[in-house]
Amino acid sequence: MKSKSLNVTLLAAGAVIHGDLILDHGVSTFALVNGGIISTAGLLHVGQGGMVKGRIQGEYVRVDGAVEGDVHAREMLEINGRVKGNVYYCGTIRLGPNAALDGQISRVARERVIENAANPVQQLAPAESTVPVEAAIAL
Repeated sequence: MKSKSLNVTLLAAGAVIHGDLILDHGVSTFALVNGGIISTAGLLHVGQGGMVKGRIQGEYVRVDGAVEGDVHAREMLEINGRVKGNVYYCGTIRLGPNAALDGQISRVARERVIENAANPVQQLAPAESTVPVEAAIAL
């Protein structure tokens, strides 16, 4: 029986990444990422002090730092930090006592999320039009 490896990429505080990251395993970032992050398996974690300026998408997503962009979670989403963008999830969501959200929350069908995850490179392509965020929620 072949065991599944538990690979996790760590982006340390003080690092600055320019561009999009696409991983087939988990990632934990305490760095500044000027671009999107897609993790097709495992935990996508934005740690305290970390910031992502772009869309993030993962199986399990935890935000303890800050995200300026849309957040997509296929299984579980936990926000303890700040998100400025819309949130899409299909499993469970948890907003911690220090969570701050400036955007809208939408529960989407699992089939739609899996379909969107099929081509991660296309997911990070710029959108043709943008819609202004109308709702502001501070928890």
